[in-house]
Amino acid sequence: MRATLTFVAALVLAAVSVTAMAANPDPKAKAVINVVGTADQKFDPAVVTMHVGKTQTLHLSSSGGVHGIASPELGIPATTIIPDKPVSVIVTPKKVGTYKLPCTIVCGANHADMLLTIEVKP
Repeated sequence: MRATLTFVAALVLAAVSVTAMAANPDPKAKAVINVVGTADQKFDPAVVTMHVGKTQTLHLSSSGGVHGIASPELGIPATTIIPDKPVSVIVTPKKVGTYKLPCTIVCGANHADMLLTIEVKP
């Protein structure tokens, strides 16, 4: 009986592993992407890569100033990024492309150049 339970447990674990690999074909792809809005009005990193159909979380924080992003195409609602109050947004891209997300809140002298680029690949 114990051997049967061990065998069944091993089959379940194998099925879960295969399902996880199918859902995430690129084992190096990050499920969480950290992006920081900086005091000198930049996103760091300025470019991030996501994959079509892969759910990922953008973890947004600010090291200085209040910033914002939004992208209807990527399903990112208007999101405010406040120092000491990180916020996470779940994103599942539906279409390959390069998406440019400017800062949506006037945040300083370089605000017009503050841009987060999301490259969505197959």
